[in-house]
Amino acid sequence: MVATLVRVLLMTFVWGALHGSFGVGTLLVGAVFSVAILRLSRPLFNPEEDNVAGDGRPLRRAWRSVVLVFVFLRELLVSAVEVAWYVLQPSLTIRPAIVRYPLSVQTDREITMLANMISLTPGTLSMDVAPDRSAIYVHAISVSSDDGQEVIDDIKGSLEKHIHRALGPSD
Repeated sequence: MVATLVRVLLMTFVWGALHGSFGVGTLLVGAVFSVAILRLSRPLFNPEEDNVAGDGRPLRRAWRSVVLVFVFLRELLVSAVEVAWYVLQPSLTIRPAIVRYPLSVQTDREITMLANMISLTPGTLSMDVAPDRSAIYVHAISVSSDDGQEVIDDIKGSLEKHIHRALGPSD
């Protein structure tokens, strides 16, 4: 109940900000639309699977989502600089490889978010998810070891950890 109320208030505030007016009428219409959107999107979230709706800590989850966005932007910037460095070198010294990345995340939403963030990061591309959902196959532009452990460590230490905190089951 508290989580729903916080979501309605946040969405109503965004509605008012987008309209440039925080008048009573604007906020009332925003609240009605917020409630309608939350009611219509409720079937998209399965509380038994990942406990998002029953978390009871929407502000903590929202903060973790903001942190995830900043971690992704940092990874995006670092990867873009690395790829630009490869492009600007007079000789091509890359060593591309396909790395089997073992998954720690469990829900479909977490796996999808991780695969998308890997694909959006320059120099990496998620190719496939193992049928048993235990791994993602990632194409990396350059790896220094035969097993691609540095790619695994990089993704595990940044993206996967923060995706699990923001989107995973509550602890």
